Amino acid sequence: MSIRPIKTWAYPGALLDALVDTRRVVSEVELPLPTENEQEISELVAKMLDQLDHHLIPRVREEASPAIVVVAGSTGAGKSTVVNALLGEQLTASGVLRPTTMVPHVFHHPLDGAVLSEVAKRADVIATEAVPRGLAIVDSPDLDSVRGENREVAQMLLEAADLWVFVTTAARYGDAVPWDAIRQGADRGASIAIVLNRVSMDVAAQVRRELVDRLRGEGLETLPLFVIPEDADSRGTVPQDVVGGLGRWLDSVAAASAATIVERTLHGATESVKEWLETLAEAMDDQASVAKDVRSEVRRCAAQAEAEGGTDWYREIPTGAVSSRWEQSTAEGGALFRLRNSLWTKRRTAREAREKALHEIERDVIEAVEASLTFSAASASDAMVAALAGDDGGAGQWLASQRDPRDARTSRERAAADATRAWMAKCDEIVTNLPGAEHGIAVVGEPGLKTTMASAALGVEAARTALSLLVAPSMSEALERAREELAAARRYAINREALDMMKPTDVASLMPDASARVRLRRAELRGLL
Repeated sequence: MSIRPIKTWAYPGALLDALVDTRRVVSEVELPLPTENEQEISELVAKMLDQLDHHLIPRVREEASPAIVVVAGSTGAGKSTVVNALLGEQLTASGVLRPTTMVPHVFHHPLDGAVLSEVAKRADVIATEAVPRGLAIVDSPDLDSVRGENREVAQMLLEAADLWVFVTTAARYGDAVPWDAIRQGADRGASIAIVLNRVSMDVAAQVRRELVDRLRGEGLETLPLFVIPEDADSRGTVPQDVVGGLGRWLDSVAAASAATIVERTLHGATESVKEWLETLAEAMDDQASVAKDVRSEVRRCAAQAEAEGGTDWYREIPTGAVSSRWEQSTAEGGALFRLRNSLWTKRRTAREAREKALHEIERDVIEAVEASLTFSAASASDAMVAALAGDDGGAGQWLASQRDPRDARTSRERAAADATRAWMAKCDEIVTNLPGAEHGIAVVGEPGLKTTMASAALGVEAARTALSLLVAPSMSEALERAREELAAARRYAINREALDMMKPTDVASLMPDASARVRLRRAELRGLL
């Protein structure tokens, strides 16, 4: 037979682009938050990618590929025997050993070999003129195989099939596994035929009637049903004339419209993808909402931590060491006792003594501020974890458990150090821009003037007095600005802690409008099919 599928899409390129874009968007979805249907959605994504990778995209990309006919069924149903009878040759093993078919076999016409689909990459491929052009017949492993890998391969083949031939027996036609597969195939628009194999004459009428009633009850009464009598001689073969009806049906399928089957299957499969996309979009909306809630809780804790202590919170910074050094340095005979610009202050020994004293003070200031900012961030973190941990088994508890305590401490200390250096730079900027700053710089240098400003902003009275001598008598406004900058440094440390806490939710799929991309892909597919 020389029939081949023909192009049935008005704009196959547009459909291919849409499917490839859909595959890219779905593959980029990350939904890390624990929810009631977390596992279900993960499986749905994997299923969708598998359908796109192994069926839809290859099918549209290779429109000349044969229609895939998968012969499937339960263990011992006689699938290989039916395939051999259809082909008129003993091309696949059959027997009592289970499972007989462990590697799928694909039988195709020799002229169709160059355009086989993705299925051929996962099976033994056999060319035979017994198969009409435009069809490829697959002998599948058992759906209920004791081997897990066999079940997975069988399920993959059914997902990729354009036409399913389900083989069952009088003893096993009621098994749940095949019926679940038949329902799934019917839902996605696959063409399905049922073969009732090895039926003894005494029960044939009853079994056929019960099977027809079952099909009617499932809404599948239009599926073609073929009955193969029991092999009386127990030779394990089926005469060609017994399966003639099924063979003629397959021939007519190829001759009439193999392409129509492919198209109908693609329509059905694409309809399933559309439904899956909407389900995925809804799951993304749910996770985005949960992510928004936990982020709001983290921000609330950060804002509360920032407000603690009011505007005078800086008085809690431990400045004992800083105050002691200032008192020692400004006492009579100390390095900072004389701060007037005089010949004495210009002496090298005096200048070196002041630089040393102010350097030690600067070190103590930095240590005090870093410790305070680290403590504020750690307290905020504890409050965040406590608030999130109240969500027993939910997203909050999951988020609180994501941070490694050692990494958190390292990050916190680094953020406090960065914020402290930034604040010291602001103190330098504020004081050097004041009128009279030149006098102070001439006496203690720019680094010394910055350290004096920072010390005064922390409430060290001796430093404030020194600052009034070095720059100007009234420094209230400048000190207020320095404290505002210190508050900004504290805010940075706390917010950095909040951002680090929320980092696991910094996923594009958890953004409020992330599902719009998935729904856009669904709308595009709806416009094409």
